[in-house]
Amino acid sequence: MRRLAALAAVVALGAAGLVVATAPPPAEAHGAQVFPGSRQYFCWVDGTSAGGDIQPSNPACVDAVAASGKTPLYNWFGNLDSNGAGRTAGYIPDGRICDGGGNGPYDFEPYNAPRTDWPTTHVTAGDTYQFQHNNWAAHPGRFDVYVTKEGFDPTAPLGWDDLEKIDTVTDPPATGGPGGLNYYYWDVTLPSDRTGRHVVFTHWVRSDSNENFYSCSDVAFDGGDGEVTGLDGDVPGPTPTPTPTDDPEGCPDAAPGAPGAAMASSITQTGAHVMWGAAEAGCVTGYDVLDAATGEVLASTHGSPMVDLTGLDPGTEHSVVVRSRNDNTDTTSAPTAVLTFTTEADDGEPEPTPTPTPTEDPVGACTADYTASHWGNHPGYTGSVTVTNTSDAAVTGWVVTFDYPGGQEVDAPGWNATVAQSGTRVTATHPAWASSIAPGASVTFGFNGTATSATNHPDPTGFTLAGVACD
Repeated sequence: MRRLAALAAVVALGAAGLVVATAPPPAEAHGAQVFPGSRQYFCWVDGTSAGGDIQPSNPACVDAVAASGKTPLYNWFGNLDSNGAGRTAGYIPDGRICDGGGNGPYDFEPYNAPRTDWPTTHVTAGDTYQFQHNNWAAHPGRFDVYVTKEGFDPTAPLGWDDLEKIDTVTDPPATGGPGGLNYYYWDVTLPSDRTGRHVVFTHWVRSDSNENFYSCSDVAFDGGDGEVTGLDGDVPGPTPTPTPTDDPEGCPDAAPGAPGAAMASSITQTGAHVMWGAAEAGCVTGYDVLDAATGEVLASTHGSPMVDLTGLDPGTEHSVVVRSRNDNTDTTSAPTAVLTFTTEADDGEPEPTPTPTPTEDPVGACTADYTASHWGNHPGYTGSVTVTNTSDAAVTGWVVTFDYPGGQEVDAPGWNATVAQSGTRVTATHPAWASSIAPGASVTFGFNGTATSATNHPDPTGFTLAGVACD
């Protein structure tokens, strides 16, 4: 069995001038395949210079940068879809598999290009390798590994019919904390019948949200032992698996470079997910997000270029800037341009009123709407339920139940509610941040699930809210 370590970890770390002091907040998740190296990771390694700029020399990487700029490579760990929800064929089109269909904040479309000059990892068919996926930010979930079938044409666009799933692993171990070049690792045995050039597609499916990450890695089944070709400069060969550690190496005392432009997503009534481009130069140990008007530090990270802001006022315009830090010298960079976003409005709780006179609509009277997005010819699906409170009083601490008559099974815990199943009965319990449904208001929650077949998916029945049957 061949056990290989991440490519050029020490070299790349020194070139980028980036280290991590402690783990970032737990709500963050980003990463990419580093063995066998993904296209976006290898192009970053190929182009990273001592000055922090990215100037790849590999022809495929050069063309990708010409098409979409350097921003994707400064964020090589951010090839994502915040609403991927584990979906594959039928959701991500053929020819766009490597960038997950292009639904993320960065333009990774050029990394779908079907060509034979991407940086390539050389392997032996039938051998077992240690696969490694960067944990720039950590989260529970599974990794699905696909390899193109024998006879694959690397000069043609990659389609779902070209791929065979060869491995799935859930919550594998990691070499250390997130925010740098540590990684998850697990053993994968490659198919014994492959020859020539192929593509390995790795799909990271988070279990605590519907955010997904995508990596395409180019491999050659030619009897190799993990060697890499197509990169500028020396590429280290296989090395022993490093001892897991939570104490990354120290950082030089260079001034921190300025971060890239900030953007906001997943905006709620009281929070937002803010991310920005990693600093292109200098020594950066972390980042601060500040109120643009007052200069107050709203949140700090240690290495990771993203954070979840919480405790914000609903229905309010918020303006923030981001700066880099070097904690070794207690210095900061110039801030980014101002990012402005508006939190969702608060529907409000009803004013306290006297005990109401009983009406025909008991507390919990409701309507329920259900939709399901099926994953092509696969039995998987994404379900969404919207429940509306049609009574005259708020439902506090809401719980929704329904029954699946067709043998469907949901994947806990879902999103916007905690979803669980016992037999045919599914129960969705309110999240802490949205525990009440005002009169006339609605809540929507979702989940992934598996039907008995792609064609057998009867709608659920018997919806209730607070124990009262919905119309």
